[in-house]
Amino acid sequence: MSKFQISQQQQKIIKEIAQLKKEKNAILLAHNYMRPEIFEAADVCGDSFELSKKAMETDAEIIVFAGVHFMAETAKLLNPEKKVLLPSLRAGCFMADMITADRLKIMKQKHPNAGVCLYVNSAASVKAEADICCTSANAVEMVERLPHDEIIFAPDKHLAEYVATKTKKRIIPWSGFCHVHTNFSHEKIVRAKEKYPHAKIMMHPETPGEFLKYADHICGTGGMITFSKKDDAKEYLVGTEEGMVWRLRKEVPEKEFYPLMGSCINMKQITLENIRESLIQEKYDITIDPKIFEKAKRSLTRMMEL
Repeated sequence: MSKFQISQQQQKIIKEIAQLKKEKNAILLAHNYMRPEIFEAADVCGDSFELSKKAMETDAEIIVFAGVHFMAETAKLLNPEKKVLLPSLRAGCFMADMITADRLKIMKQKHPNAGVCLYVNSAASVKAEADICCTSANAVEMVERLPHDEIIFAPDKHLAEYVATKTKKRIIPWSGFCHVHTNFSHEKIVRAKEKYPHAKIMMHPETPGEFLKYADHICGTGGMITFSKKDDAKEYLVGTEEGMVWRLRKEVPEKEFYPLMGSCINMKQITLENIRESLIQEKYDITIDPKIFEKAKRSLTRMMEL
């Protein structure tokens, strides 16, 4: 089994981060796609919404979010009284950038009878235009909960495609996508199965539908941990950003995990060094326009209430 080795320099920085967290009453949340050494420094690891919910349960005054910008915004919406820090402003999301509030307003005008279900992988300004938010795990349920027969589903067209196979409602997809989950091929899957013939395939629903037919299990990142823990297989091919392999190896060390997909350049902007710097200088402080704050928060809290 592949093991990640923490260098002496990394261990030193992890200790410094721990001391800074103690001094500043801070908590470090790490997304499942982070570098493996960041998992060692984190207080909580998980998917973006799981982490934001955990943040609501903490007494910490400062939340350092090792993830991308929309995740830190989500944490701020759910924890308005806390300071939320993002260690690098370069940690954006290409999919989230594929939709704006103004463009969503135009689509809503074209489909006045449609509800809007928005994937949490989106900016706060866009969340303010949604009826409800969803995660990859509860997308089908949230669509079903809306009273509308037509649903605008944004921004991920592939998750929309997957949801459409699970509901009788008419899904109107946005055109966004995740570059990691779409930079894929049938040949890559075939080669991986030839190399690891006994491995089961877990695949994220952000993946194009043509590839999901290969999956033994389709789920979000949190579901991958749950499935691999209870399943009887010993090997798994992981169909999502490659950082998830290290997270699975940490959580389920008795099993083998192999990556099917590549790395997210945005996620990898977060490092131990800029986490340490973020704590020292308390940067970069996430702020959300007060004019849209409550509307954006409402689409999130409605999901949580349901």
